[in-house]
Amino acid sequence: MTFTRTPAVLTLVFGSVVSLRAQQSAIQQLQNIQQSQQQQTLLPSTFSAGTNAPELYKGENRDVGPQRILRLNPRPDYFDVLFDSQVFYTDNANYSQAPYMVGSTVYVNTAQAAFAPPAWNLGPGKLSLAAGLASQWYNYGNENLTSLDFDAQTVFTDGKYTLGNWQFNLGASYTRLVNQSDYGHETYREFLPEIGAQRVFPINDKMLFAVGDQLEYHFTKVPSEFESRPDINDRLDDTLYLTFSWQITHGLILQPYYRFQYSHYQRNTLLDGDRNDFLHTFGVTLVYYFNQDVSLRTFLNYNRKQTDDPLTPEYHEFEGGIGAALEFKF
Repeated sequence: MTFTRTPAVLTLVFGSVVSLRAQQSAIQQLQNIQQSQQQQTLLPSTFSAGTNAPELYKGENRDVGPQRILRLNPRPDYFDVLFDSQVFYTDNANYSQAPYMVGSTVYVNTAQAAFAPPAWNLGPGKLSLAAGLASQWYNYGNENLTSLDFDAQTVFTDGKYTLGNWQFNLGASYTRLVNQSDYGHETYREFLPEIGAQRVFPINDKMLFAVGDQLEYHFTKVPSEFESRPDINDRLDDTLYLTFSWQITHGLILQPYYRFQYSHYQRNTLLDGDRNDFLHTFGVTLVYYFNQDVSLRTFLNYNRKQTDDPLTPEYHEFEGGIGAALEFKF
């Protein structure tokens, strides 16, 4: 009995690991991209009504005094539409250990629409709410990875309460991943409630630090292939971040940051215990705002992951690229 059962057990374990590896690459790519995009929401507002207008020529303010942008009290905006496109190169697109790392360019395109009414006064602070839809397309330039191309479709709701230099958020989202080769084949889904807090420390009108913590729980489901558990990716994420923002010129902002994420899975790959992952991210982003709606950025990130799961590879990754965003409200 022992010899006849062993090959079946090995096949089961090997098949589960291969299936989960493919899912994990997409899940990790989705998570890294979304967190990097969230970092940019910490950028200070550069083109706010009532701020100092730039000098038209050197010394203009000495001639006629500082000029102010007129506040016109326009009709309130209730909708927010975002289109974002970025391309970057990563030396480890499959999140593996050397010598199995595979480099690739990655193209990520995002379309998002949200109902986001103006914030209103609530007690001593302001409350803002938003709800919307987002779709992201992930495509790999390396022909050996094109079979992993996927789409992420998300429904989200979010609330933020701002009190002085503090901001608190509470939200939830539902995301599903599908193969681009077969949109009917869902490879992953999750329901994600989250809560967080952020404190801003202004240095002057051009520089600030932001420190925050984000707590999330992923209720997940993957196809039950090779008899693996569909909820094997259920996990708690606690993310701490430190960001420095420097407005170099009127439209140019430099933002280095550090992010540490601790993830606790209830089950490891072998289903014989729990799992703990530690992800360190060092990054820097340079963004230029042409106006309130259009921006261009370049970025460089380094990721280092450690885990106590014997069948999940630890990895390090360098990535860098460019991106552009168009966002308008009406």
